[in-house]
Amino acid sequence: MATGATEFIDSTTHDVFIPERWSGPAIVAREAALIMARGVDLRYTPALSGGGDIVNIGSVGNLTAQTKVKASNAATSYETITETNVQVTVATWGYSAVAVESIVDVQSYEKAAKQYAPKQGFALALQSDDTLAGHPDDFTNATGSLAATSPYSDYLRAVQYLDDANAPQEDRWFGVAPAEVAGLLQMKEYVHNDYSMLHGSGPAMTSRERAYVTSFLTIPVYKSTNVEGTNAAGHDNFLMHREAIAFILQQEPTMWGPFRDVDYFATKIAFEQIYGSAITRNDHGVFMRGA
Repeated sequence: MATGATEFIDSTTHDVFIPERWSGPAIVAREAALIMARGVDLRYTPALSGGGDIVNIGSVGNLTAQTKVKASNAATSYETITETNVQVTVATWGYSAVAVESIVDVQSYEKAAKQYAPKQGFALALQSDDTLAGHPDDFTNATGSLAATSPYSDYLRAVQYLDDANAPQEDRWFGVAPAEVAGLLQMKEYVHNDYSMLHGSGPAMTSRERAYVTSFLTIPVYKSTNVEGTNAAGHDNFLMHREAIAFILQQEPTMWGPFRDVDYFATKIAFEQIYGSAITRNDHGVFMRGA
């Protein structure tokens, strides 16, 4: 009969014979829904196909019809318009690089480069999304207050801003944080069937459409945690037409490698991209301060 606990063979005394196992699946970091790049103006990228770092986008103003007020044979009055331009500077050279020592690949049950390749692609996509998400708070037109859910009247006012600018009805979209969506779901105009004419169809399944919530005031609403701001300080939600922001991806994400480095016994893989962006039609966007 045992006289004390120390006489048992337990998990502490026998620990050297108890193996540790590693699972096949890993706990992979979650990725934000990136909504910006597919919702902005991409038409100017070919302008730098022959080289260069600045794209000048000229304006074409409206003309004013004239009325003849003098007698016949009077001279015609000709109109002069001083046009302006917007410059988009392409100066962001982003990259993601990893170097895997050979001992890691020899001893690891999963190839490190294979694990991190998707994360390198996401890192570049997130970088450009961050840049584009930084523009809405520079829109001149604004509504609401930070850290407070936008009321229905703010959504109506935002739409009116775009209507006043004669922005096309198509290619408009809302970009909002999850906290703002939580507010929308408490708004009767958003959830009640009596207002169903304000909405649209359910979400599709492309990568960007997974961020699609539904339509409001017939305009698609996209949700992302990458909208600038925090739950405590509020978010830089927005309504915009595609042409409010130009995005020039001069060099799409391009892989370098894999290269073997004999000095460090490492395999190196890098991805790079070159891009620039600018607000091109300020009156086609609304900074919607909100939750």
